[in-house]
Parts: sequence; structure tokens; C-alpha cells
Amino acid sequence: MALESARKKEILDIASKLRVTDIRDGLDWVGLHHFGTISPEIRPLWRTKAAGFAHTMRHIPTQQVVPTMSPDEYTKWAYDYWYGQVFENDMSTLIDDETFLVIDTCNTATPAVGSMDSMMWAALGAKGVVTNGGARDTDETLESKHLPIWSRWVVQPMYQGRVEWGGHSIPVEIGGQLVKPGDLIVADGDGAIVVPVDVIDDVLKYAIQESEQDRIARGILFDRLGIPRNSSTESQFDVPKHPYAPTAEDIDKVLRRA
Repeated sequence: MALESARKKEILDIASKLRVTDIRDGLDWVGLHHFGTISPEIRPLWRTKAAGFAHTMRHIPTQQVVPTMSPDEYTKWAYDYWYGQVFENDMSTLIDDETFLVIDTCNTATPAVGSMDSMMWAALGAKGVVTNGGARDTDETLESKHLPIWSRWVVQPMYQGRVEWGGHSIPVEIGGQLVKPGDLIVADGDGAIVVPVDVIDDVLKYAIQESEQDRIARGILFDRLGIPRNSSTESQFDVPKHPYAPTAEDIDKVLRRA
């Protein structure tokens, strides 16, 4: 199921106003309780938020043995052979401002993303990266914060002698979840979640419903706690009132009971 660019932008605008937990609720509401949530082992490099449509890639463990050679010979071997042939992966024509890169390293502790490639992807418009592998050069990435990253590990090695290019635009497994090209990825400080493309509309409908419910309750509780209301207490969508929307009286009854 391919989505038109205008519809993708509309979906991403909606997702920008929702939390990962709202998306989780939406999946529950359509009966997908055990689908979508990427393992909590895969965490943001820093607390941030991003959403986009999956462009998948795979890195596969190599069985090649690095030959014995001098350091200068190794430079040529690494750049001409490994980067140039074994791991040749020019993605520049495949990334745009709706792309969320999803990188399956087959759970090898190798760098799915480093500072240089992540800057290139960011310059092409990518929204973020999620991987079951590692992030490298993280001090630099944390300083510039040019591209949001969710990874299992922070790692040191490079690709050569460890992983080969395994292809792109294929189904992959990330944190216990199947991700297909074009699926919706939403990620924030609570981790990352995947929404299959064919249920996006229904999931967003109920994610919005539960988000609006939460905002009403938060506003009332902010008032009771003396916290100034902020954007998290404001309605974001013009939708029918939640069938179980709390009132101030409802919450006061609970508080008095406590």
C-alpha cells in the first residue's frame, strides 16, 4: 500500500502532535496489543522526537577473514575493497524529508550510524534512524544533534571485517518487531514504535482520541497541583469529545477519596 506524498505529510503532521504512548494506545484500540513496540533496549541517543516512513536496510555478519597486510595496504583494502565493493551502499537517491531510516545489523555490535553518514542523511532530509545495532562517534552527534538516533548500543568499530551490505527496501526485524518499507515510525523519549502502513488511519484515529482525553485530565490535575498549564494540556485536534472525558468534578471525587 503506497501513500501519496501529500498524505504522508498529513500523517507526519498528525504524528508530530502525538506521543509514542498515544500511538501505543492507538494500536491497542485496533487489537494489535502485541505488535508495534520496539524493544526498550533500543533507546534515543538524547531525548527528542521524530516520525517518518521506514526505509529499511540490512547489514549482515561477514564470514570473510581480513588478510594480513601492512597498514598502508589496509587503507587501500578498506576503501577500495570493503567500502567500495562489499559495503557499497549509496542511498542518496532514496532518502527524502519523509524518510525514517531503519537499519537491521542482525544484532551485531557494529555502527549502523556514525557522525558522517548521519550528517549526510540529515542533509538529504531524513527524519531519524532506528537500529538494533550501534551508534558511533556519539560525542560529535550529541554536540550537533543533526539527526535523531535510536540505537541498542554505543559502539567503536567500523564495518570492515565485521559486516557486509545486505540490501535495502526489504522487511527487517528491529527490537522484536517486523518493519516493512513504508511503515510509519514514531519515536521519542519513551522509545520507538512501528505502525503497519495498512492500519495507520485507524491507529491515528484512536491515538488522537486517547491523547485528547489525557490532555483534558492533565489540565485539571495541573490546576490542582498549582502547575501552570502548557501545550501538553491544550487540545491539538478538532475531534468529537471523548466518551469518557473526565470533568473537574470527576477528578476531585477521586482526590477526595484518596
